[in-house]
Amino acid sequence: MNAVVTLTPAPVLDRTYLAEDLTVGKVNRAYEVHEYMSGKGLNVARTLHLSKHPVSAVLPIGMQDQYLLFSTPFPQILRIMPVQGRVRVNTTVVERGGRTTNINQQAIPFTTEDWRNVVETTLEQVSDMNADWLVVSGMHPKMIDTGLPIDLSELFSRARDLGARVGLDTSGPELKHWGRSGEVNLIKPNADELASLVGHELHTLGDVIEAGRELISTGLEIALVSLGPDGAIAITADDVVWASAVAPEVINTTGAGDAFLAGFLSQVVSPEASAAGREAGTLPALSPEAALTTGCSWGALAVSLPTTLISSFGDAPVAQLREVDPNYSLLEKATVRY
Repeated sequence: MNAVVTLTPAPVLDRTYLAEDLTVGKVNRAYEVHEYMSGKGLNVARTLHLSKHPVSAVLPIGMQDQYLLFSTPFPQILRIMPVQGRVRVNTTVVERGGRTTNINQQAIPFTTEDWRNVVETTLEQVSDMNADWLVVSGMHPKMIDTGLPIDLSELFSRARDLGARVGLDTSGPELKHWGRSGEVNLIKPNADELASLVGHELHTLGDVIEAGRELISTGLEIALVSLGPDGAIAITADDVVWASAVAPEVINTTGAGDAFLAGFLSQVVSPEASAAGREAGTLPALSPEAALTTGCSWGALAVSLPTTLISSFGDAPVAQLREVDPNYSLLEKATVRY
């Protein structure tokens, strides 16, 4: 099984309110409330743990907030790095019918010493687990002394030296920088984020493939692109795989991308390929077909749940591979956002 280490640079306390509807400027009543530690990397790790994959989730947590971890599912997978500051809080309101409103707090900045300790702790986990993947997910905090976002170069290069592939799931300027850096193996943009990476709108599946291949030419190994109602597509230098799954209902889309990425990572390297690759001292071969269908299945399951916590895969819908048609018009045109 693929061993995965996740780093969530900006973990969060998620508060999710379920309401009949939301009226802005008025008092609203929730009929149900959920609160738990979260963050994109932690969501990926919890989902992989549920599927019995070896995983470790590195979380930099404010020293005053470590009590929150006692109510977090699967605490045994956590590797806690105490840092200065308080954990940020994200608030989500989910209405019946699936409309979701998010208010997300900015990431807490790092001191130089704290970030150095986070990097070393993460690399220790990669080494100890002989990890196939290091996945850095979510918002990138800034450094207190420079005001610049965290620098991931050392983390990425050393993780790759240890034999791990590097996956990145973020957005905005950080995705634009690292997605073209040649220092990561996998990125997971949505269609708009991919359009922003290449600087133009995407109207067809062929446009998406061309954009993905443009990024592959910069040193990226695989572009894993979510296409909303059109499913998802995995693009490598040699392969293009397209798949989709139909959710039984849409309740809350928050965390669906994390479940999708977890499903993909769970299958993209077979145990046999991983063992053979390590024996030969090379990276194991990727198998995107089974990985993409699993990712689409888990992502479709996630949107049918009220929170980002998946408790079972028993109701996961079956995903189908689709024939790649470059002329297929996307149901939602992808636009440049940044």
